[in-house]
Amino acid sequence: MNYSDSSKILDAIKKANSILVNCHRSPDADSAGSALALFLVFEKMGKKAKVICPDSLPPDLEFLPHSDKVEKINFEKFDFDPYDLFIILDSASKGMVTGKGESKFPDVPVIAIDHHTTNEGFGKINLVDENVSSTSEILFLIFEDWGVGIEKEIAQNLLAGIIADSGIFAYPNVTSRTLDIARKLMEEGGDRAEIITNIFRNFEFTKVKFWGLILEKMEKDSAGFVWSAVSNEEYKKFGGPKSGKETAASMFAPVVKDTAFGMIMVEEEKGVLSISLRSRGEFNVATIAEKLGGGGHRSAAGVKVHLPYESAVLKVLEVARKVVNEKEN
Repeated sequence: MNYSDSSKILDAIKKANSILVNCHRSPDADSAGSALALFLVFEKMGKKAKVICPDSLPPDLEFLPHSDKVEKINFEKFDFDPYDLFIILDSASKGMVTGKGESKFPDVPVIAIDHHTTNEGFGKINLVDENVSSTSEILFLIFEDWGVGIEKEIAQNLLAGIIADSGIFAYPNVTSRTLDIARKLMEEGGDRAEIITNIFRNFEFTKVKFWGLILEKMEKDSAGFVWSAVSNEEYKKFGGPKSGKETAASMFAPVVKDTAFGMIMVEEEKGVLSISLRSRGEFNVATIAEKLGGGGHRSAAGVKVHLPYESAVLKVLEVARKVVNEKEN
């Protein structure tokens, strides 16, 4: 048995009639892949289930099997009454689930399955494993505990989550078990090449040009990190590319010599600065995100700061420098 809570979660699923599964705001491959894999397992079980998300899936994730099952909803207007179980994946906070921290949370029993160190533990059952690459890796181990067969479409969704959230197996939380799981998923039909092509080598030209602006504005801070900030006006000039910030953070924030981490800040909405942080190694960027009201894990984290653009940028830099100073002392 990989997890002692696996049987408790299965018992709750067996008792439920209608189940909700979430994708978090600004969904990535781990969020969508794990949700769709679980949805497909529920189909095998004969369970009625729905996958919901506060945002639409970005185009680069539409290749995932059954991606059309992800339904964008408004959490304040959605009717939760028909559902008696809500399984929340890859989401450290309620704000990640609803898309807005102040939104009313549904009165439905919650099971939380996650790998983020900052998880708030808001579920009736909380299976949080901080030592794995991704929520998709956790689900593989849970499915193993349940004795669920991994078919091709499930394998593709789980493998996509693992590859994306591990940075193509580059992050520190990748273990020999992670690689073994990836091998098993490939043997069951998971297509590594298709996943890497769609997630890492399939960008709109305007998004690539947007990265040019991010690089042009990038600065190296004396505290030992790089950062770049883009205003809403600048962001809209490039058509507001979805996931442009996150992909830029993964590609450019953790690669500069003699730095510990990097931050990409984009004012995607007027008065709302969205920040993606990436570590180069041992530095835990989640500590910065957490102090700003966000979360994540050691290698990658994120947060939204609701302030005017210049004030928000100054606040983020102040907090980052303070965290670095505290770690050095």
